[in-house]
Amino acid sequence: MTLTHLFLIHRYKVSAVHYVSPTEDNRDQTQKMKTHGLFCDVHEEVGHIIVANVDAERVLDLLAPDRKQLEDLIHKRYP
Repeated sequence: MTLTHLFLIHRYKVSAVHYVSPTEDNRDQTQKMKTHGLFCDVHEEVGHIIVANVDAERVLDLLAPDRKQLEDLIHKRYP
């Protein structure tokens, strides 16, 4: 799911992702993607909406031409 989010963030130049009526899985997923560095801030808004701000620098690092950090993410070699 992280790679799908990465593709969509890059393709549509997204700065924040909003989860409307999120489930517990969405909460866990956004926290995991935050540990991967895809999101820099994740918080819940009034009305049960999760707002996840994209870490633009990390996205650029993941999509660098050498693909080193992307390969590390895919092979689960991240801190």
